[in-house]
Amino acid sequence: MSYFYPAVFKLQGRCCLVVGGGTVAARKAASLIECGADVRLVSPHLTEELEREVERGKINYIKRGFEKVDLEGVYMVICATDNAELNRKISEYCEALHIPVNVVDNPELSSFYVPSVIQRGPLSISITTGGNSPLFARRLREELEEEISQEYGELVMLLGQMRCIVQEQIHDPSRRRKALEDILPPGSLADLDEEKMESLRRRVKECISSLLE
Repeated sequence: MSYFYPAVFKLQGRCCLVVGGGTVAARKAASLIECGADVRLVSPHLTEELEREVERGKINYIKRGFEKVDLEGVYMVICATDNAELNRKISEYCEALHIPVNVVDNPELSSFYVPSVIQRGPLSISITTGGNSPLFARRLREELEEEISQEYGELVMLLGQMRCIVQEQIHDPSRRRKALEDILPPGSLADLDEEKMESLRRRVKECISSLLE
């Protein structure tokens, strides 16, 4: 059995096409906007939520049905229509043009899947079942969301600041690695409660201060 290769896309400033104007399309467009994508949306009709995003200038809206020309200059496509024939046609076009495409709720027509995601600032935790059970992925995400607080995202940002400073101040690769691992040794995230999180934050801030002295 072959499995999928997990990856994340850098969408900042890239043109991503959403086909469809319903609630699912609105959700997909919102996710792309959060990632900094340049969202192009094609649909004869829009939900009120999408209309608001168009008015705010967040979406480049083309008010009509999909045409092949809509794929020009596109980096990624998300197809969120209830028209099976149209979905298949778009999938075939994308395959021929080597454009990644996700047809919502149709793994067979998709070249990539959109995982269930827990987002805590720069920290993203993706859960996928390879198209077998989106419901399972959603339920598991709901369970994990209770355990992973917003503080995790804050800690990741602090660790990112520390990493940049370590790279600037310490030139020996082995010493850089040791400085980072000393802050976050194996097991340090186990049973992470509020007290332990505060201790980690304090250690990172102290380390940053000492490196800047």
